[in-house]
Amino acid sequence: MTTVLLAHGSPDARHAATLERLRARVAGPLDEAGRGSTHLVYIEHDHPPPDELGPGIADEVTVVPMLITPAFHARVDVPAAVRALGAGGAHARVTSALGGHPLLLDAVDERLRAAGHDPGSPTLLVAGGSSSGQAGQSIRRLLDAHPREGWLTMTLAAPRAGAARGRLVVPATLAEGVLHDRVAALAEANGAPFIPGGLADTDAVARLVLHRVLG
Repeated sequence: MTTVLLAHGSPDARHAATLERLRARVAGPLDEAGRGSTHLVYIEHDHPPPDELGPGIADEVTVVPMLITPAFHARVDVPAAVRALGAGGAHARVTSALGGHPLLLDAVDERLRAAGHDPGSPTLLVAGGSSSGQAGQSIRRLLDAHPREGWLTMTLAAPRAGAARGRLVVPATLAEGVLHDRVAALAEANGAPFIPGGLADTDAVARLVLHRVLG
């Protein structure tokens, strides 16, 4: 039995380093729960790709898409990666992606506390966005379902004028990298405090991955 965390990948080395820390945090509990070894694979940029790991898996594999918002990758790249991971004859089970779960908001709370801020502070969550608009809708639905007073969401693809004013700006990204730094630049341009770091470096996201695998 094998667990695979399927990540997007980034040309920025900080991305893979952050996700490796997450993998290490969940590997022990998953092994103790009988889920076997835990691996990271990447859709692009980083190593290894799914087709390198797949031929060596012959039993059962649980795949966790490490995506906060649905987009092209969820619709196209994830199914292709799952097929590659089953190339050795393994039966592949795909969990829901990380998006939409309230533990992501708990992860934001952790980032705020780590930066010395009250989680009740007015906050702006900024995701990357997508051409279809699904990314923005996903993060808005999460906050609508679990409202926080003074919190707003937006995407880099569809910025909201004045949204950062009077708010702490938090990147809705799992790891530091290109998108994370673009959110930092947005905060600086608006004179707003920026909360650095990826959500994958939180206890809440580790719990979320375990929840996705173990149900």
